[in-house]
Amino acid sequence: MRRKIIIFHALLWWGISAVCVAAYAASPAWPEWKYFVERFVQADGRVIDITFERKSTSEGQSYALFFALVANQRAQFDTILKWTSDNLADGQLGKKLPAWLWGLRDDGSWGVKDRNSAADADLWIAYSLLEAGRLWKAPEYTAIGRQLLTQIRRHEIVQTRGAGALLLPAPFGFTLDRGRYWLNPSYLPDFMFRYLASIDPQGPWQSVWDSYMRMTPKIFSAGVAPDMFVVDADGVVMPDTQRPPSGSYDAIRVYLWAGMSGHGSEKIIKLLVPYAKLIRAQGTPPEKVNPLTGVPLKSDYSPMGFSGAVLPFLKVLGDKPTLEKQRQRLDDAAQRAQQGEATNYYDQVLILFGKGWLDGRYRFDEQGRLAPQWME
Repeated sequence: MRRKIIIFHALLWWGISAVCVAAYAASPAWPEWKYFVERFVQADGRVIDITFERKSTSEGQSYALFFALVANQRAQFDTILKWTSDNLADGQLGKKLPAWLWGLRDDGSWGVKDRNSAADADLWIAYSLLEAGRLWKAPEYTAIGRQLLTQIRRHEIVQTRGAGALLLPAPFGFTLDRGRYWLNPSYLPDFMFRYLASIDPQGPWQSVWDSYMRMTPKIFSAGVAPDMFVVDADGVVMPDTQRPPSGSYDAIRVYLWAGMSGHGSEKIIKLLVPYAKLIRAQGTPPEKVNPLTGVPLKSDYSPMGFSGAVLPFLKVLGDKPTLEKQRQRLDDAAQRAQQGEATNYYDQVLILFGKGWLDGRYRFDEQGRLAPQWME
């Protein structure tokens, strides 16, 4: 009997090992993701922004879920998902939207610091779950993703008489007086709304996208993206009224999503051509730009991640010299990181997205579905 048990365990271990080897073989090495996990992801699945008080955000968790799916690392996906649900949604992700901020509280304990959710993170989590369900043939992910979409529709979408359907950045804090709304264009990736409109045609997703596209000539009037803008219930777009208008750490994702999204973003790409001229003129993407004039607000610093974010944008524009300059900047930074130079969470996220896309680790098809390299 003991010998049978030993043989059984040996066969079981061989089977598990074979599966792991096969999974590894089907998932090409991704050094930037490996580095990110080692530096920013705890063993329990918490993504840590080590630059800012070691906080965690729903944004960070959502991006890590997506990258784990792109890397074909299901066990890691599950670990990140469990931490997200347990700590940001009281173990009820899907039935609840995740809180956006977790960290060290005033009383010295660690936990949720702000219960408000963030619509971009909610959408990325839902998208990653739905695509994980499809790609890994795992309906349990699909079910949670569908539940999240219901919560987003209920709490983060508003219908207006003139502006149409709008995506609020969060359930609370973005509805202003006199029927105005404070909105973030970087929360609206083209491929994602194509996808949602395809898998949930009765939902508001196409309407949200159509409303946004009608507003883009006004939003990008100077050829650059703002971090935030304001629109009233009649659809009149105006500059940010809540703080000085700026195009910076949020806005950089507008160029990233547009570059990755394919034909659907051609109109946005054309509107944003002046930003590519700024990159060429300065050599790197400016940290801050005045979205009303298109003039950089600060010219002596360019975050490393911005060079990663604009790679797809420059690729689509066919600007090979400027693209290669940004890629070389990233390669040099990666070598310095190997030698111990500090890196921060947000820069590395933008690099994973932009360089990962440029290197062919993933694409989005015409329906907005994820096409990872490991499925080829």
